[in-house]
Amino acid sequence: MPELPEIVHRAREIDAALTGRTVTAVTIFQPKCLNIPADAFTQCVVGQTFHGAQYRGKWILAALDDATLLLNLGMGGEILLHAPGEPLPEKVQAVFDLDDASRLSFHFWWFGYIHVMASDRLAEHTMTAELGIDPLAPAFTAEALATLLAGRRARIKSLLLNQKVIAGIGNMYSHDVLFRAKLHPDRLAHSLSPAEIRALWSGIRDTLQTAIDLGGSDHEQGLHGNVGAFGLDHLLVGYREGHPCPSCGATITRIRTGSTQGFICPECQVLE
Repeated sequence: MPELPEIVHRAREIDAALTGRTVTAVTIFQPKCLNIPADAFTQCVVGQTFHGAQYRGKWILAALDDATLLLNLGMGGEILLHAPGEPLPEKVQAVFDLDDASRLSFHFWWFGYIHVMASDRLAEHTMTAELGIDPLAPAFTAEALATLLAGRRARIKSLLLNQKVIAGIGNMYSHDVLFRAKLHPDRLAHSLSPAEIRALWSGIRDTLQTAIDLGGSDHEQGLHGNVGAFGLDHLLVGYREGHPCPSCGATITRIRTGSTQGFICPECQVLE
């Protein structure tokens, strides 16, 4: 599943490659990925020119003339730019024809979205309007994190994955975030000390920035079919069951954390 580092790069790629391009035709193969009927979607998008893109949590927001495309890759998938005449993938949910004869294809493995909203009505798009703080933004400080956690009795991993609290972190990067902070996933948020909160804040920033610097995961394709350089070897404890802890040498173990699996060092991340 693409998380914030991958979405940051997809937004940058779309911004660089599509700004100034105009949509000349739209073909929808799976209308359920849209937020409005296919005919209305096509009418909203055809003739519109791209004016840049940015990320918002696990969403990409691409600005058009007077509308905004809101794209979410769900459990995984690709948004690919195809040169004129290049064959399309066998399975796609939608295709945009562009004014330079290139085409943009959308393929989602599960739960992907291609939404469009009038740009002056974005606040009505609840799936993005309700997203929490951006963990890469200057406003996301240790003090801001302390305020978010204050009084919450939820498990700390559950809060990390709650997109209405912090937008963009998923299961893949959460393991290393918690390991860097030396926190067990089942610690209750309200029980963290100020020092632990600062360590968690640093773990969030450091884990995400490391992945961004490497171009995101090597399992997710970019706009041009490229993949990132962040692979299993770059993870500290995530998905490394049976390997030695990089800090103390203890064996990394896999545990259940609510509805997800977690990977921890049993010596560094003790549940108190």
